[in-house]
Order: sequence, then C-alpha cells, then structure tokens
Amino acid sequence: MIAMDALQTEISVFGVGLGIGLIVTVLVWLGKRRTQSSLRKEIETLKGYLNTQMSINSKGYEELRKEVETLRKQNENLRVTVATLSNKPGRAELKTLHIWDRALRSLVVSSPGFAPAWEVALAEAQKNVEETDSGVKALVRKVFPMLPHESSASTSDSTDGS
Repeated sequence: MIAMDALQTEISVFGVGLGIGLIVTVLVWLGKRRTQSSLRKEIETLKGYLNTQMSINSKGYEELRKEVETLRKQNENLRVTVATLSNKPGRAELKTLHIWDRALRSLVVSSPGFAPAWEVALAEAQKNVEETDSGVKALVRKVFPMLPHESSASTSDSTDGS
C-alpha cells in the first residue's frame, strides 16, 4: 500500500505539475493571440495609411505628368511659331536692314566727311519714297507692276532737272 500511496502522490504531484504547465501554456497562448490580434489591427491601419499616401502621391504624379506634357506641347508650339516667324518673307531682309543701319550709324560717328553726304542721300531717298507712296508714281506702279519704274523715274528726274 505504501507503494500505492507513493504512486498516488507521484501521480497527484504529476497532475498538479501538468495542470500548472497547461495553465501557463494556455495563458502564454492567449497572450500571443492578443498580441497577434493587436499586430494585425496595426498592420491593417498601416496598410490603410500606405494606401492613402500612395493614392495622394499617384494623384500628384499624375498632375505633374499632365503639366509636363502640357509644357512640352507649349514648348513645341512655341518652337514651331518661332521657326515660322523667322522664316516669314522679309525677315532676312529686315535683319540685313538692321545690320546696315548699325553699320551706317558707326560710319556717321567715325567718318567726318561721310555724315553730310549721307544726310543728303537719306533726305532724297525719303522724298522719293514719299512721292512713290502717295502720288502718281504709286498709281502707275499699281496699274503697271511689270514696268521698271525706278529706271524711268530716274531718267524723268534727270530730264526734269536739266
């Protein structure tokens, strides 16, 4: 009987130890489940924040992309406009005219005998252009555009002056 009593005490001690171990195991398991649940909630919250941030960034990048595309189109249109305007008839002549104007101004300043002769030639040319634009010469030029007006005008001026 003593052996049975010892066996029963060993079994009861084993049962108590097993029970305490199971209780500790269940408590640790419940703590882990609670931690996992809170971590899952936090992960879901972070996923929501990340999704919101990505949608905001996506909208911003889309607006920037549209703005860049608009600016590219405007740049191309301006480039074409500049090319068209620079190739318009008379632009090369205007550029040459400006170059000649600068050269004449520097000659007037630097050459002492050139200025009076230049002023006389300029006044005559201006008078001739005004007569051509407002008088009979303009009418003749419009009616007979194929005739060489400059040569006939210079010969008639030379015969009138004699």
